[in-house]
Amino acid sequence: MSGAHRETGRRARRRTRRARRAVAVVCMAIAAVLGTSVYALSAITACSGGVTTVDAAVAPELAPAVSAAAGAFNGADHRARGKCVRVTVRAAGPAGVAALLSGQIPAGAGVRRPDVWVPDSSLWLRMLARPPRAVGGPLARSPLVAAVPRSRASGTPGTWKGLLDAAEPDERRSRAVRLTLADPSRTGAGIASLLIAREREGDASFAAFARSVRESTAPDVAGEFGALAGTAARPAPVLAVPEQAVWEHNRKDPAAAVQAVYPQDGTLSLDYPFTIIDDRPGTRLFERALRGGEALGRFRAAGFRDPAGRAPGAFARTAGLAASPPAVLAEPGPALVRRTAQEWARLTLGSRMLSVIDVSGSMALPVPGSRLTRLQAIAQASQEGLALQPDDTDLGQWIFSTRLDGDRDWRQTVPMGPLGGRIGSVTRRRRILSALAGLRPKPDGATGLYDTVLDAVRYMRRTYRPEMVNTVLVFTDGRDEDPGGPTLDRTVAALRAGRDETRPVQIIVIGFGPDVDTAELRRLADATGGSVYTARAPQDILRIFGEATARRLCAPAC
Repeated sequence: MSGAHRETGRRARRRTRRARRAVAVVCMAIAAVLGTSVYALSAITACSGGVTTVDAAVAPELAPAVSAAAGAFNGADHRARGKCVRVTVRAAGPAGVAALLSGQIPAGAGVRRPDVWVPDSSLWLRMLARPPRAVGGPLARSPLVAAVPRSRASGTPGTWKGLLDAAEPDERRSRAVRLTLADPSRTGAGIASLLIAREREGDASFAAFARSVRESTAPDVAGEFGALAGTAARPAPVLAVPEQAVWEHNRKDPAAAVQAVYPQDGTLSLDYPFTIIDDRPGTRLFERALRGGEALGRFRAAGFRDPAGRAPGAFARTAGLAASPPAVLAEPGPALVRRTAQEWARLTLGSRMLSVIDVSGSMALPVPGSRLTRLQAIAQASQEGLALQPDDTDLGQWIFSTRLDGDRDWRQTVPMGPLGGRIGSVTRRRRILSALAGLRPKPDGATGLYDTVLDAVRYMRRTYRPEMVNTVLVFTDGRDEDPGGPTLDRTVAALRAGRDETRPVQIIVIGFGPDVDTAELRRLADATGGSVYTARAPQDILRIFGEATARRLCAPAC
């Protein structure tokens, strides 16, 4: 080969390396912008014969390590059936994928079906009536432990039985510890905690346990650590968390490091099974890569045990963690897993909604193809949707336009409270139905959307109830038209500034009619992790109610 050709080849290789580095930077930027998602994209290299892409939805805590492994896999130019295989990895809450596979989320709800799923626990697979057939073994493990402030570790019961007894008051004593769980409807750690409680408590005591801990349930594992604030308080805080979460917390916040208590009566582990939903070319190649030494090294570096339960070498040198494997409980069967999850839902699930309805002048416009005005259509659909809510749903109602109450753009029509509760001589349900029937547009009213939404979210955050899903439900047919109110940028900034992941209040916006500014509404909803729907006909609104309810299972990572 001539010198000129050798020099040309070196330049080409340098260009390829620079291109790969540039793509890596772009990938990190995408992950930073999207926040809840991690993407592994391939370097742009020549690929004759086309490309096949494998979409992998991975439990958020494992997703960064899987993403890094996928990046290495993509860079190796694997091929299947004559095509280059490229893997994309996204962080996805396991509840959303499980709801999708079980048919709870409608096909049109905007939740993407993955080719590969790595949930945090195989318990999700046992809850499915028709689990995927191609379920591999675990990629990693993380046993459930009790995390406590180090100053209180010596006084913490050393068994789950002791912890559960200490967390539940009775007629003779108050509870000695405040046990916090991750939401069992959204996390494998939460489900595992419930199953341990059921095993230790039995049927009669389980209901009492569920009622006693529902107020201290966090949305996810990361949110549990918020319960450690004010560690001198009584009762003492105890978190049921995966061991890896202790590793991650102590690494990020060593000043507030916690101790992992490994229950002597045994525990369950998160096991991160590699699950093939759609056996596309290349999925088996990727699975083999994730079971290789390089990927296992990435998982250990992130604080996970290997599939056999062996701890990362760093655990032996890390205070607060133990390298030896804990005692293991028997794995629960599918029937017990489903029953326990269903019982928790019946005992604890509640909704708390503030309905905010636009009554500006444009709501008097007719709905094409019907005899209804826009406001009448929304009121009619809301009345039908109300019939679907149980009596223990907390609901309040506001209406808004401009200057409805002095200089204020909104007015309360029904105060917040349970639908079955009474307001004077009638139930709140009856009062809301009556208020809906009496809605009238304000003829000269504009749309004071931004300050109304801000006040509604602030109210729901101020009066937050942790045992309920707290939502602001906004009905509008247009965009903000209040020159005296805040700008969109200021409103979004204020919503973000007040956001607390341990006390989430989401905005669900239903835009009705052809004048809706979807981009504007989406910015408002995104600032709270909420969602936007558009309706063209009254029947669309009831469908949207169902979709919005289904998406609660996977928010905010849908």
